[in-house]
Amino acid sequence: MNWKRAFWMLATVNAAVIVLAAAWLFKPSPPVKRPAHPDVEGASFTVYSKKEHLNAIMNDYLAEKTKGHPLQYRVWLADRVYVSSEIPILGRSVELVVSFVPKVIKGGNVELTEPTISLGDWKLPVTYVLRYLQKHAPLPDEVAIDPEHTRVYVALTDIRFGNGYQVAAKKIDLAADEIVFTLTIPTKQHQ
Repeated sequence: MNWKRAFWMLATVNAAVIVLAAAWLFKPSPPVKRPAHPDVEGASFTVYSKKEHLNAIMNDYLAEKTKGHPLQYRVWLADRVYVSSEIPILGRSVELVVSFVPKVIKGGNVELTEPTISLGDWKLPVTYVLRYLQKHAPLPDEVAIDPEHTRVYVALTDIRFGNGYQVAAKKIDLAADEIVFTLTIPTKQHQ
């Protein structure tokens, strides 16, 4: 086989890979699912917390929900909400970091907006990475990624903690390290 034929075969394979990758990236994502659990009735308390305490609770919850999945990630609150994972690329792990600005929305749930995404030292296109995470990340049912609107919806009020406890966000001010939420504990007459 001469070098010209080999060159054109390699060019054709490269073009096919690029077309397939582009088709995969531009494929429409499924609609955002938002589970609907009824509100818990019982005794409610207003709880004030700090980022440090919530970081520990969130990562314990995620460790339990993603146990055994090859793609592991951690979440932490700082000046923004950060999500980090290691992704294998060409035989080595590269850190993928996604950050958001949290916003409390109607009903006590949280919307994560204004995402920034980096892979190692590179900034990545947000929509494509959110689409990838939507398809491949082991997310709890209460978290829905909306790549088309570059946001993540966290149905905080649908998460049930030990004994059916429910939380609803009231205020998230990361700069002031002030997080306020309502904790509802079901009473015996409401169980």
